[in-house]
Amino acid sequence: MRPHPLQWRLAHALLGRQAGWLALDATVLPELHEADSPEALSHVELLLDGLCATGWVRLKVDRARPFQTLADRRPKLQLLDAQALAAWSGFEPEAPRWSRLLVQGLREQPLAVPDAAALLDYLLRNPLPAFEGLAPADCAVVLNGLAADLDGAGPTHYLRELSARHFRGHSKVLDAREELLRLLGADERHLLEAPIQLLVDLPERWTGEEVLFIENGVSFERMAGQRQPAWARAALLYAAGFRGGARRLRERTGASLYWRGRVADLDARRFEAWLHAGADEALVSFYGDLDFAGLAILAQLRASFPACGAWRPGYEALLARLGLGHAPEDAGKERQQDPGVTGCSFADDVLLPALRNERRCVDQECWPGVGAKFQAS
Repeated sequence: MRPHPLQWRLAHALLGRQAGWLALDATVLPELHEADSPEALSHVELLLDGLCATGWVRLKVDRARPFQTLADRRPKLQLLDAQALAAWSGFEPEAPRWSRLLVQGLREQPLAVPDAAALLDYLLRNPLPAFEGLAPADCAVVLNGLAADLDGAGPTHYLRELSARHFRGHSKVLDAREELLRLLGADERHLLEAPIQLLVDLPERWTGEEVLFIENGVSFERMAGQRQPAWARAALLYAAGFRGGARRLRERTGASLYWRGRVADLDARRFEAWLHAGADEALVSFYGDLDFAGLAILAQLRASFPACGAWRPGYEALLARLGLGHAPEDAGKERQQDPGVTGCSFADDVLLPALRNERRCVDQECWPGVGAKFQAS
């Protein structure tokens, strides 16, 4: 299906933004706000539906109120698949002027890299913000230094160590820059990410039947310190910042295990065998904040633990408090993205619809906590 000119324009406007979403205000979509008949409005809505039907974008609007049209509900588009949308709409981003000038200057510098032409083409397509404002000669020194560290003869560095070493102490410049690293000579041995630190609390004589991931450290400590029937037999796991790294949790080099308290050797070996061997017989659950970000973590965890589901005792307790919860903007959560579908039926059919309808959130520290009843209400 070829895009309609309106769809083409919106696709390019969305792809040209860094935020990943585009407010459909009167400047961006005047056809919606200036529609002079129900038929004209219906035509715009059909085009938006068709754009969203691709699966590459999602239309987000406020909850409908009486006599409101789509224009009154603060519509905005969320980008889901930039690559597919760009291919469909023929979008080719133009490098900023500073990056074009930098690449031009780098052509005159000695670059000791495997393929200088391919590297410069990459930098033209994917500008490196850390280079903005630097002279081409200084950028060449950085690129040559990176290539020297990636030539296979020296020690292997974690990516963030490598970044900090070459970018004035900035450790995150090379995140998600695998193509750049390969053009500088990296192979799989060099593409090391720091292992996820997984804190584990095992009940005595853990049977291997239950595993519960907990999002926040305070809740992990509360539940590990005050075992109750609902989680008495579960291995409790806490991995700060595991949102983007869940796929590595089951790799032997992807996670470092830290035990809370003393653990019997047999229990430790049983847990490690479960984590690394890919066994799926354990009931795996996740308990976090009742907000979009918390359920996005659940969706991410399911990449490594396909049967993982939202932990009912905890989430049912939070759900009962949702009507009295806090507004997203009261806690800096207004920019959290709705994950859409997690794959867990309880989350998709109950929790996410409740969040969309109530437009409120509840943090998991609400239950269980000091003075809270230890049963879901």
